[in-house]
Amino acid sequence: MRKILFVFVAMITMSLYTVKSYGQLNDEQYNYVTMDLRGILTLTMTTNPQVDFVFSTVQEYMQGITRFNAVELEVDATMAWDLFAYASTDKWVQVEQYSTNGHNELPAEILEIQSSVNTSLAPENFNAFVSLAGLTNSTVAGGVPTVDTQFLGGQFGTAAGESFAPGTAFANPSTHKFRLDMRLVPDIPATFPNSVVAINVDDPLLPEYAAAGYYYLEVVYTLVEDL
Repeated sequence: MRKILFVFVAMITMSLYTVKSYGQLNDEQYNYVTMDLRGILTLTMTTNPQVDFVFSTVQEYMQGITRFNAVELEVDATMAWDLFAYASTDKWVQVEQYSTNGHNELPAEILEIQSSVNTSLAPENFNAFVSLAGLTNSTVAGGVPTVDTQFLGGQFGTAAGESFAPGTAFANPSTHKFRLDMRLVPDIPATFPNSVVAINVDDPLLPEYAAAGYYYLEVVYTLVEDL
């Protein structure tokens, strides 16, 4: 009996020892996972970058020409953003002169632009046809706008409601697609009466109307992180 009891106790002791030994076995490996979220701001012009205005009749001079949906812009962004516009120069550049009769230095402001959708709540905006500000009047310096800059989307400042939300143009066509109408109204003579800047403000001895010729103006659209 004692022999059997001894064997039984020995078996229990060995069993406990075996379980304890297996429980101590362990091995671990580690790896580190990183994530780099790059901010994305993409502005795409889906229309022809050149918009042509040809004035060849008296009616066109007097009534002007409007190009509806002349420019379409799409915004894809992973952060809050603002969109503003201005002319890269103060005046139109004359490429070819048809006549010496008239003034050939025309202010950028003779071009009128309105945003047909997605208008901004900024003090200066394109909610209706307004003169596009030339470089100096835009108050943009080094690509940085101010509260007086003309905004298409968002506005100067980072408070609530002063920017547009992240998103894609495909998923948010009502807020991330901009369709711009452009208008020029020369009148006769070509004084562009709708402009907020008069022709010939530099030399009063020259005529106060535009000279016939071929001109161009570069319009800049800038998409930036909420300012």
